[in-house]
Amino acid sequence: MDEGIVLDRKSFEALAVESRVRILKSLRQRRKTLSELADEMKMSVSGVKEHLQVLEQAELVRKMDDGHKWKYYELTKKGSDVVAPKELRVWILLSISIIALAASAMAMLYAGVPAAQEDTNAPVLKALPVTAPMAGGANETPLPREDHAQAGSDLAVPVAVGAISALTLAGCLLVLWRNRARG
Repeated sequence: MDEGIVLDRKSFEALAVESRVRILKSLRQRRKTLSELADEMKMSVSGVKEHLQVLEQAELVRKMDDGHKWKYYELTKKGSDVVAPKELRVWILLSISIIALAASAMAMLYAGVPAAQEDTNAPVLKALPVTAPMAGGANETPLPREDHAQAGSDLAVPVAVGAISALTLAGCLLVLWRNRARG
């Protein structure tokens, strides 16, 4: 069950300023230092620091102090859910549709290939058409060979899976593109 994102008053207040939203979107790519964020946002270091403190109080970002000279800021789970709530699901669906599309292409490619014979030097004998007598015994009509009828039905599932996978792939790419265009 999808619980959604629960935002409290502090979160709403933090998100009310566009600079803070831009900081969150920037941190979606990777964790960054205060100086990196200030350069990217074209703001003063002190201004970005104030915004980051508000975002920290709202539990949207956290400062990573691992004992090194530089302190990094990164999104919390709550912050990443606000910035890209369903993007992970889209990436998973995109991956699955690529795998399904490749599998259906392979199935379609190999559907018409006969099984390899054990002795490649042996002569290949062509089967004569099987015939059935007509009523009255006048003429014989060829019966359809099973492999021709089965070849069409063997392709039905891979073609359907390929079509669905291609549509899903296109939809996922559209969603990801729209998310990047907005952000």
